[in-house]
Amino acid sequence: MKELKTLSDVVVFCYAMFIALLLTDLLDHKAIFEIATEEQALTLYKALGAVGAGLMLVKLLIGKLYITSLKYDRHMAQVKINELKADLYERKQAYRSNSYKESVRMEMAVASN
Repeated sequence: MKELKTLSDVVVFCYAMFIALLLTDLLDHKAIFEIATEEQALTLYKALGAVGAGLMLVKLLIGKLYITSLKYDRHMAQVKINELKADLYERKQAYRSNSYKESVRMEMAVASN
């Protein structure tokens, strides 16, 4: 999921740079897209805006999925930690119980001698 998020970030950044270069006239849109009239240029900019909006929507959705994935991973790690804590507690209780039984046996053995 992280790779997909990184890829979407890179694509959106490159697209934003491309649009910025077109808007500042560092790239000639007439030569790149073979535009002859102003109406075609307007249509081109509308299409580029729509594509940009779509890319940002995809980036937003991927970001939400990535955050959800991180939250799920954190939850699963917390569940595992709780299971390990419970196992450790049970082992400590079993050790204490066995130690107590052994000490009672030793006292009875000493008392019977």
